[in-house]
Amino acid sequence: MKFYDLMTMALQNLSRRKMRTILTMIGVVAGTGMLVFMVSLGLGAQQSIQEMLEGMGDLTIIEIYNYGGGANQAVLDDKAMAQIQAMDGVLVATPFYNANADLLMVSGKQDRYQMNMYNVVGVYPQALQYLGYEYLEGSGFTENSPPYTVVFGQYAAYEFRDNKKKPGFNRVDPYPDANGKIKDPFVDVMHDKLIIRTNTNKEGAKQYEYKVTPAGILKEDWGKGYETSRGIFMDINDLKRMEADYNKANGLKKEEKKGYEQAKVKCTDIKMVGQVEEAIQAMGFNTYSQESQRKPLEDWVQQQQLFYGIIGGMTLFVAAVGIANTMYMSIYERTREIGVMKVVGCFVTDIRSEFLLEAGTIGFCGGIIGVLISYLFSFLSNYFGFSLGGMGGMMGGGGGSSMSIIPPWLALGGIVFATLVGLLSGFFPSNRAVRISALEAIKHD
Repeated sequence: MKFYDLMTMALQNLSRRKMRTILTMIGVVAGTGMLVFMVSLGLGAQQSIQEMLEGMGDLTIIEIYNYGGGANQAVLDDKAMAQIQAMDGVLVATPFYNANADLLMVSGKQDRYQMNMYNVVGVYPQALQYLGYEYLEGSGFTENSPPYTVVFGQYAAYEFRDNKKKPGFNRVDPYPDANGKIKDPFVDVMHDKLIIRTNTNKEGAKQYEYKVTPAGILKEDWGKGYETSRGIFMDINDLKRMEADYNKANGLKKEEKKGYEQAKVKCTDIKMVGQVEEAIQAMGFNTYSQESQRKPLEDWVQQQQLFYGIIGGMTLFVAAVGIANTMYMSIYERTREIGVMKVVGCFVTDIRSEFLLEAGTIGFCGGIIGVLISYLFSFLSNYFGFSLGGMGGMMGGGGGSSMSIIPPWLALGGIVFATLVGLLSGFFPSNRAVRISALEAIKHD
């Protein structure tokens, strides 16, 4: 028999006993709808947690600390940084270096505007472009940039003071006035001439000067560090050179530092953070990343998702029993019909296919309706902000995150799964149908 003929017969047989078919299908609808909706809650929770942690910082960044290390503590130097850079899953690794030097950035006639450069941070020139900073103007620097190229934080220009004004009145604050407007800083760091000088405490000592090349202005993001607000980035080699000149001008010996105090590592993917962090810790360094907060929260969500998935699975199991019961009853009622089909020459595979199609149709139609209902529940949960089992608090109940997310693969998977449940439920009844003796079936009332 052709598939079209088998499908037509299956639909006719199901329509003969509409109430039984509908009641059987309700179980599939409930199971599929609950299963898809519960999984959607877990997906919504995962997205909400990720957005929450991203607001606290880059999820792929690992911070390394090396403050006040003892004699036996590992040294965070360029050799160690190269070793970290070579690890699998590392996109870029760079120290965050603060120079021990009194540096001054000046601008304007007779150096009217001055800024003490306590906020300057040196990084590897090839690293800045990979650290995920956003720019309001310009861009970052690379190893090919001119010497003393710098990138300013969004409000770093407000650190300039006007030396012709009294203390307390010699700065511009980056806050709105009564009219809601923010005043411009004294210096336009992207267009005005900027010079860095080494301060000196020795009379007659040489004062070194460096012409600054501005590259860009960062968008403030405290989740990625204070440097995006009032900090200044520059090539670590330029910063070390200025520090050496400062020590030379002031007759200071180079301070022996046991490596860098801080570094940051950018991973290629969030899934690599845990592996890379463990490898860095194995080298003897202290680290921090969002992984320590993300993993427990993600595990909790998965436990909740598994629990509710089991509930949905149990509902589908009950629906499968209902489908099997319906098929067995159908076989019992149609025993004589099965015998006639065998006598007239129907293939055994056609008889089996007939009952499998009926069971699969119940699963398929129930799956479609169940997925549609899960979309309705998803819309209602997102609109009204309610949740099950206290999951709402983890899913951004009051924020912009969706509590329930049903991607296309989940909807399609729900329909396919429900159809498979129907087919499996009809497998044993269909085998019983093909084993019925044709002669005994014809004699059956």
